[in-house]
Amino acid sequence: MTRTKSAARRQAKPQKEAKPTGAQANGTAGPIDAASLIDKAHTLLAQSNFELAIKFLDRALELEPANLEARELVGIAELEAGDEERGREHLLHLLPPHVTEPPSHPSPYLYLAQSASEPQEALGYYSTATAMLEQRIAEKDRKGKGRQIAPQAEEDEEEVDEERQMAVTALVAMIEIWMSDLCFEEAAEKNCDALIQRALTISPKDPEVKLSLASIRMSQSRIEDAKEVVMSLYNDLEGREPFDPTLPALPARLALSRLLLEHSAHLEALDIISTIREEDSLNVEGAYLEGWALYLRAEAIKENPSIITSLTVPTPVAGEEEPDEPMSPEECLSESMKSLIECAKLYADQEYEDEGIGAHVAELLEELEKNGVVPAIHEEEDEDGDVEMA
Repeated sequence: MTRTKSAARRQAKPQKEAKPTGAQANGTAGPIDAASLIDKAHTLLAQSNFELAIKFLDRALELEPANLEARELVGIAELEAGDEERGREHLLHLLPPHVTEPPSHPSPYLYLAQSASEPQEALGYYSTATAMLEQRIAEKDRKGKGRQIAPQAEEDEEEVDEERQMAVTALVAMIEIWMSDLCFEEAAEKNCDALIQRALTISPKDPEVKLSLASIRMSQSRIEDAKEVVMSLYNDLEGREPFDPTLPALPARLALSRLLLEHSAHLEALDIISTIREEDSLNVEGAYLEGWALYLRAEAIKENPSIITSLTVPTPVAGEEEPDEPMSPEECLSESMKSLIECAKLYADQEYEDEGIGAHVAELLEELEKNGVVPAIHEEEDEDGDVEMA
């Protein structure tokens, strides 16, 4: 398979839920025992207070060295706090030969997979976790939740949804490993196809699964199949406003925007990018993709002017504003320069690490400047209704 990116690791993290705290956690008088310390640690982990959670859990292990829950939680906390070596050491103590019975839940395996230094090791842990999750999902599906009372059925459905999300995220992580670290292996393509079919069986409409499927098809040079998947995902999202809770997370929308641009779907990409820019105006990649999409749109119109005339501008409904006319190549380039200048500033201010974006933005700005393009200037109203130049 074609290499797509190096050493990809998808975060397939299990959900951390706060448990009710014991007497010690509530600040009331009571005995200091391992159970109350673990309860407090759950609350701290849910608040991302990893350092304090580690102190509670270390104390719990002093009291009960064989407590597997405390061992697992402190391993997770150490990993989240950045001490990979100590975190892995704790989690590995949950597995044979340290214990006779390995964990029956996926959490330790997912964290060990994420922190693995070798791709085959990561795949092994991900495989164990996904097999567990798929079995749990299948068992719950077979139970027939419709026969349960409503509150229990709703609770079980939420749990299954979380497990489905964990499973597909882990499967996508495995695909990324095969498409990056192990892309030259003979079995790479076959394994990717098998993994994506499992993910589609679990959650066929999941945006990350569809994006992964499109990437696989691109790597197989099945361009039309990839485009069909990408456009299908865009159609699912078309018309959704910024901050819509049903929109995928920003990273997924950024990935979709890049794929749309690869298939010359410039307007569709700009539609998705607009939601990113509205929700996070400081997002470097969002500003970059906006500028790049507008640049590509201008080039496409120059090559085929009929693109702009073939667009049907809808007739305005009574009381609504006149619809925007399609932008000319010159307007696209002007808007592109505005976005790219903003991106360059954000890139410098945030000391952004992706050198490829920085180099491409500099190259585009140099070309636009050389061609006499002037960045667009917009009039915006502030809260008092005064017009400001932006």
